Amino acid sequence: AAPEVNEVTYTATDYLFNGPQFIPSGTTKFVLDNQGMELHHQQLISLPDGMTVDGLMAELAAAEEGTFPTGVNAAGGVSALNPGLSGTVTMDMAAGEYVMVCFVPNAEGVPHLALGMVKPITVIESDTPPVAVQASEVSIDMVDFGFAVTGAISAGTQTIDVSNEGEQDHEAFLLQLNPGATVQDFLAAFAPDAPPGPPPGKGLGGFQAIASGGGGSFTADFTAGDYALVCFIGDPNTGAPHFALGMIHEFTVQ
Repeated sequence: AAPEVNEVTYTATDYLFNGPQFIPSGTTKFVLDNQGMELHHQQLISLPDGMTVDGLMAELAAAEEGTFPTGVNAAGGVSALNPGLSGTVTMDMAAGEYVMVCFVPNAEGVPHLALGMVKPITVIESDTPPVAVQASEVSIDMVDFGFAVTGAISAGTQTIDVSNEGEQDHEAFLLQLNPGATVQDFLAAFAPDAPPGPPPGKGLGGFQAIASGGGGSFTADFTAGDYALVCFIGDPNTGAPHFALGMIHEFTVQ
């Protein structure tokens, strides 16, 4: 029999991840179901040899905002989802120790990982070879600093291949904008001095940050409207988020 994609489902609540701690290596489809009242994403981080989860948390707390400490690799996941939505990503998982965290801040600006959204994951070596997943009609190359999109994104359920061709960590957060709203309006809603209230758009998932050379695919449901891909990762050289350096791709689905 042909090797199968291993599917694992996690739920995000305010403020916990629930789901399996032990998964086999190989091609893995991650499903994230946001059952909380806030935006949540699923950032996998590979834990370097000898580093504990507590050690990683200390390093993340000390790191420049939006960046990963040296030697700590971003390992993908489902990007931010509005409450009640679910998203999926598929990627090849190598055996090792990982941590699943949520960096999304609450209304007070505290990242969810500091409130309990930290889950250790162990990927156990299995003899299942990676599955040859059929290439998608749409692909996104993430570069320093932009998104190169090949193919047309149309209405319906679509799987999109993602590859980090840049030197830095990158993510492809998928956002559907409210009618008349711009990406800048959405980003402004997260500024420290922003008025309270929901942002003018909703997170539909996408592909969470992954290190240079990494990738996989994500699946999302598209309806007619305006969308954007955004990268929130910080540039270690300037401290600016990648979206401020041009890493925004706006598109319309008919």
